[in-house]
Amino acid sequence: MKVRWTTRLPLFLVAIGLLASPAAAGDRAPLPLPLLRSTQEPPVPDSQTGEVPAPQTAAADESDPFARVGHLLQSRCAMPGCHLGPEARAGLRLETDQIYTTAVNVRARTEPSFLRVVPRSPERSLLFLKLLSPEEGHYRGPRMPLGMDPLSPEEIALVRSWIEAFPADRWPAPRPAEPSARPPRTFHDSALVNLPTSDPIGRRALEFRILHRFKAPANEAGSHDFYGLDSDAWVSIGLAWGLAETVEVGLRRTNLQHDYEAYSKWVPVRQRPGGPPLSLALRGSVSSLRETIAVNRRRYGAQFVLARRFGEHLSLMLVPTYVTRTNYLDANDERGTGAVGVGGEWRLNHRMAVTGEWIAQLSGVQNDFQSGSIGFSIATARHAFHVFATNTPGAQTDLYVTGGDVKLRDGDFRLGFNISRTFTPH
Repeated sequence: MKVRWTTRLPLFLVAIGLLASPAAAGDRAPLPLPLLRSTQEPPVPDSQTGEVPAPQTAAADESDPFARVGHLLQSRCAMPGCHLGPEARAGLRLETDQIYTTAVNVRARTEPSFLRVVPRSPERSLLFLKLLSPEEGHYRGPRMPLGMDPLSPEEIALVRSWIEAFPADRWPAPRPAEPSARPPRTFHDSALVNLPTSDPIGRRALEFRILHRFKAPANEAGSHDFYGLDSDAWVSIGLAWGLAETVEVGLRRTNLQHDYEAYSKWVPVRQRPGGPPLSLALRGSVSSLRETIAVNRRRYGAQFVLARRFGEHLSLMLVPTYVTRTNYLDANDERGTGAVGVGGEWRLNHRMAVTGEWIAQLSGVQNDFQSGSIGFSIATARHAFHVFATNTPGAQTDLYVTGGDVKLRDGDFRLGFNISRTFTPH
């Protein structure tokens, strides 16, 4: 055995050298995917079935825009976890042999009012618009490519030329928009300042939320303490999980009275075109105060949220609320608090809105003043940021239902903000 291996060793080394040589690589190795291209004309859909055949591949011709765009989209977008393979995001595959099938005259799942690629019309093609900045493209969600540097102006111009060169008469008309499985949102977020909205977070979605209220009122703090921003804060941190498309549960905790609140929300009715004119949400909660001096520590709450969206800009809601045993200072007072909240959102565009809410205490335990807040919010597909002025220290149901402790009519208020991040399975 040793003799035969020694005899063959020089031949084995020669073979390895040949395979590793540039000449052998040029003769034997297949072209890498970025150097494959589709035919110089886009594939023509079958006249009977409308199906698009896979394009042929050949050596790259960099003068051909169809080839260059194929290379560009495949190298920047067709990656695992993005637009590659059968599990591609939103069903959009951007490999060179799949682009035409999944993009041209195909409605976008994320925004069904758009087609992904409209022949000869880049301004109506969501694939092109998402390459621009949000201010230029006017779309929802993040800019593409996700998590990478944007395409250069030259590359964006190349994609524009590619779409403008499509022979529109060869492609079948797009299918009519299918009714969305999820009705449009009524509000940007699942809550305004304090009040819950009628919008669920969705099945298998995880929402992380931070609610922050500066302790010092602005008038008391003055410019020396930057109108309260230099003061300590009451902070609530919470998580919510979507059990179903319209059912969620959550848990949150605040350092104000060391209060813990567990809650559930169900949205049995959602406003939609051609359907119910209003949305209805039911919310129940149980709270537990852990502050050592607190009494009546266990509280139960119930809320009904009636909401309606009026056109593209205005949403309003009415939120009757009742919480039991809200006096945490007097053990002999077991009254609860009944209140009615009113909230509104005026959307300046698809991302920014002006918000306001007022909570009037009608019965039971009440603070000195009714609760009022006004704010400004910025929302994306997964994030929401809300900054506001309020007279209410509490951010959880059993703490804000009793009202505020400073007088808004005298121009006194606290500053605060809410931040939420939603994680979804798709």
